[in-house]
Amino acid sequence: MNYPQLDIYVNKIEENAAKLKEKLEAKNIKLTAVVKGLAGDTNVFKAYQQAEVGSIADSRIENIIKFREVGYQGEALMLRIPMASEVEEIVRYTDVSLVTELKIAELISKEAQRVDKKIDLIVMVDIGDRREGILAADLADLALKIEEMPNVIMKGIGTNLGCFAGIIPDENNTKKLINIKKELETKLGRSLEILSAGNTAALRLLENDYLAAEISNLRVGEAVLLGTDIINESLIEGFNHYNFHLKAEIIELKEKPSNPEGEMAFGGQGRGQIIADKGLRQRAILAVGKQDIDYHGLYPELEGVEVLGCSSDHLITDVTEAAGKLEVGDILNFKINYSAMLRAMTSQYVTKNYIE
Repeated sequence: MNYPQLDIYVNKIEENAAKLKEKLEAKNIKLTAVVKGLAGDTNVFKAYQQAEVGSIADSRIENIIKFREVGYQGEALMLRIPMASEVEEIVRYTDVSLVTELKIAELISKEAQRVDKKIDLIVMVDIGDRREGILAADLADLALKIEEMPNVIMKGIGTNLGCFAGIIPDENNTKKLINIKKELETKLGRSLEILSAGNTAALRLLENDYLAAEISNLRVGEAVLLGTDIINESLIEGFNHYNFHLKAEIIELKEKPSNPEGEMAFGGQGRGQIIADKGLRQRAILAVGKQDIDYHGLYPELEGVEVLGCSSDHLITDVTEAAGKLEVGDILNFKINYSAMLRAMTSQYVTKNYIE
């Protein structure tokens, strides 16, 4: 067996996808499953196909193409606002695109007209998180221009919260989005089909009947893959949790002073951090690094193991208090969060082990 290894519980992911789809459909909300965390892995994508998920979203057009090639015929949404250089492929392989720029909407319209295809557009509105999105004051001007474009249909508006600034979706900002949509409908003289209220973090809004009635779409990734919420990584009740487990091999096991020796450069991997002097400690170095994982998202399964830090190829742990005797060549197991999972799925150096 090659290490590091990522154990992926495909069956549990399928169960989560089916459960969430059923939960949202009961409230007349469409699930768009965000699959960017798969990094185009078609073996894991089978979970979504088995759960009969009819709408997916990915930030990379290359991944959507892979899923089309294995027979996915449902709706595909371009999750990241498009680059001009990828518009041709977006029109060919997707059905819906998020947009914020007039130029990109015009390019999509032109290409869709050339190939005689209709593309749905969702205009993203920034209501506080300060990632992508047009400001509400500028929305009507863009929407009215899109209305005049051939071969594109403005289906509605959406927003993103909890990903950049960490703004939590709540009753206030969601009502703000609802009001923005209603004001835009008045200016357009027609209703808009879609109010896409956000990601996994927005699931908490469904307990409010008024908000749930206004929301028509959620773009959800983490809840399906890990059963966790991006807001403080809380466990979502009734879902399978931590469906990805990392295994890494110990390549050095030695007792060393806990405090580094010498002048510490800010540019080093320690980044000038203050390291507590705990005297001599048993350290295990594992053959996995920043190129493969986000070490902040590793949760050791062996009691007493502490993750200290990471360089590009080495994970440093304190195993002084670890339960049981460890040796070079032993394997340590970790539960991982979304950030660590995303990097591990992307790394070609992490062996993927699919558990059906």
